[in-house]
Amino acid sequence: MTEKACLTGHSDWISSVVISKDGKTAVSGSWDKTVRVWDLEEMTEKACLTGHSEQVKSVSISQDGKTAVSGSWDKTVRVWDLERIKHGPATLSGHSSGVLSVEIIENGKMAVSGSADGTLRVWDLEEMTEKACLTGHSDWISSVVISKDGKMAVSGSMDKTVRVWDLERFREKACLTGHLSTILSVSISQDGKTAVSGSWDKTGP
Repeated sequence: MTEKACLTGHSDWISSVVISKDGKTAVSGSWDKTVRVWDLEEMTEKACLTGHSEQVKSVSISQDGKTAVSGSWDKTVRVWDLERIKHGPATLSGHSSGVLSVEIIENGKMAVSGSADGTLRVWDLEEMTEKACLTGHSDWISSVVISKDGKMAVSGSMDKTVRVWDLERFREKACLTGHLSTILSVSISQDGKTAVSGSWDKTGP
């Protein structure tokens, strides 16, 4: 295992990075308030995307590499058409505090965001509208993931719980307890049958 390249451009911490399914494109979000798109074949920066007014906390990319979403402390989710970057982003507003985690489903038609306001919001990326506001957590939501089929989301929070959400009926399926401190990260298996969580309490899978 060797380093292939060192990609520079951001001027502050990089808080999130994702890679497209074909491995040709990466997207990064930074405390410098920018989202950057990287060509992993040429090992060059393709674009620096501006629009957020505060630190970018999370980014996600559709499986076809055509759409990226970003969440920021400026309380917004921004949607970027990576084939028409010059058109600028669509801005999705609704959260009352910073957006800490965003995830886009494989077909690029829907995204879910988790916020310091304790809510999850589901976004229609074709209409650029909010489909649902999911409540249940009592503290910041630090991490959210979506199952491969787009039917379920899993979230982790500073309230020490993991919650499972039905994205077809927009309701909570389960509240999972056991952690003794803030949950920092969650993930879900490809078949949607298993979720894992990591916490400040030093426990995980």
